[in-house]
Amino acid sequence: MHAQKLSSSSAESIKKIEAIIIKENNSKKDTVELQKRLSFLKNSSHKNEQILYSALLANGFSLFFDKINSRSEYYYLKSIQEAKKSNDLSLIIWTQVNYSKYLYFYCQIDKLIPIVLKTMDESNQIGPSEMILPEETFKFFGWIMSTVEDKSAISYYKKALQYMQNPSSESAGVLNAIGSSYFRNKDLSNAMYYFNNAEAMALKIGDSIRYAKILGDKALIYQEKGNLKDAVRFLKQDILYSQKFKIEKNEMYASIILAKILLKLKDTAELEEILEKAGKIASSKSYYRSSLKEVIELKLIVLGGKDPQKELLLRRQLKQIEEYLLNTNGNTVLQQSHWLIQKKKYETDNEKIRLQLEKGEKTKSLIILILILTIVLSLVTYTSLNKKLKTKKITLEKDRLFFEQKLSDASYNIETFDEYLKNKNKQISILETELEEIRNSVAVQSEEEKTKLDKILDSHLMTDENWKNFKKEFIKQHGEFYNYVVKNFPELKESNLKIIMLQKLDLNNSEISNLLGVTVDAIKKSKQRLKKKLGERYDLLFEIIEYK
Repeated sequence: MHAQKLSSSSAESIKKIEAIIIKENNSKKDTVELQKRLSFLKNSSHKNEQILYSALLANGFSLFFDKINSRSEYYYLKSIQEAKKSNDLSLIIWTQVNYSKYLYFYCQIDKLIPIVLKTMDESNQIGPSEMILPEETFKFFGWIMSTVEDKSAISYYKKALQYMQNPSSESAGVLNAIGSSYFRNKDLSNAMYYFNNAEAMALKIGDSIRYAKILGDKALIYQEKGNLKDAVRFLKQDILYSQKFKIEKNEMYASIILAKILLKLKDTAELEEILEKAGKIASSKSYYRSSLKEVIELKLIVLGGKDPQKELLLRRQLKQIEEYLLNTNGNTVLQQSHWLIQKKKYETDNEKIRLQLEKGEKTKSLIILILILTIVLSLVTYTSLNKKLKTKKITLEKDRLFFEQKLSDASYNIETFDEYLKNKNKQISILETELEEIRNSVAVQSEEEKTKLDKILDSHLMTDENWKNFKKEFIKQHGEFYNYVVKNFPELKESNLKIIMLQKLDLNNSEISNLLGVTVDAIKKSKQRLKKKLGERYDLLFEIIEYK
């Protein structure tokens, strides 16, 4: 246990911290100027602002040196240590994520994974509203899980989307990342769906850089499907945009993929030129060495033994790169990282099982006592049941008439209906409980008694007239949502729309079934049939219900 209880920054403090971080995201390489600009944080009496100073200064040195360096390491670790001393969990998480981004960017995957796993565990201890830049945190977790090919990447990306402005360059990037994750999972249909959404958003906001990246990713799907000519066309567009906006990293990646496809097509006319440009970019940064390895391997294939001297030089260079990658971001390290994540999951599952077993042992000792209490309570309940039934029938009928009259007298609006529906549900639940008690009671109840309760229950269900009034007022308040659904999902029937509109008001399956006079299973089956009809558009429909 912690010596002191962990806390989180206040909402006001978090907003202030976020504003400073966002402002410094585009800082220049001048570290002297950065230190002057951040001096107000260093000299602050607030400990969290001093922590922020160390973290942002570490980012500045990283940008200046553009590689792993001792100055950045010192300030990153200092910010984390001070955050831990402050027992502020929101700061602990952010400083660790900030440092992890640095390690990720410079391909220190083996060093990165243990820190990220710990940070993920800690992020489960607070709500997103208590986190600093939750959208960036969840997006980064998605990046990491993508790197080690873990399927949880998609859930992290989708979580990040909930806290991003839409449309925006950031949300387009996350949509594209979700598509890439589905592609790695061999789910080409979902991959293309998210790539298309990302492309539409990038075009809408005029983000040509993001658009170029998406084109390259779509090319991978065409390549996978065997449509190599279209893949080449998309990649060449990606490269042109990358050259225009001087995005060397993206140009390098797209060029390597293009070179591989041209080899399959046996089109060597421009292959050497493409590899030469990609190799020049890959040689410019130490953290591009995995890409340089691919370039050299492709060059060796193109040479095919025609130039032994050149081939010998390339092989020597390749050996040096492989030795370097073995200790940084090579396949061996990625496999070890993936294993570490699986081990962590296994240990977590084991701990859950252990706790459940302990809980089960304690539960056994209570079972006998619960049985005795149940028998006693059953006898008491039995004697009072008959008295309560008559009283509740009268009360429920009065309540129904009251709310029906209230709805009739009130000027129709969606708030009135919302209150009305909630009271309906409450009364229906009570009636169903009473009916069940009568059916299970040892006492012999007359058929007339049960019939009266059944009639009262039927009267509480949504009538055609009430549904028309409800629909009319729903459209007034949620017209944009209703029109969007009807326009984009013309195959929806009125029965589907009833469920969708009630779910839009945050009613669950049980409450919807109560109002419509059907079972919960009937509601679930209706949704299953709708899912079969809509296919991959089903999830989109229910995302629209939640967010539109």
